[in-house]
Amino acid sequence: MRRLRRDPRVSIVVAAPVGERERWVSVTGRATVEPDGAHDLCSRLAARYWDLDDESRRHDLAEMLAADQCRVVIHPEAVRRYAH
Repeated sequence: MRRLRRDPRVSIVVAAPVGERERWVSVTGRATVEPDGAHDLCSRLAARYWDLDDESRRHDLAEMLAADQCRVVIHPEAVRRYAH
């Protein structure tokens, strides 16, 4: 977080798993550190991707929500994609 606050330039690449046709998207830009909204985001993503009827997943989410968190927001300056 210290480095990000000093130099807010960021990039992220999301690629298809090994064995699938090559495709990816990259985003570059600047990021801001937001002090609020992280717990809400964790809850929404957990509900979307996890089976919250599973006790271990509910426990994992509770641990995340008990931690002090912040959000890193990327403000895109360039978006590139490739699909073969």
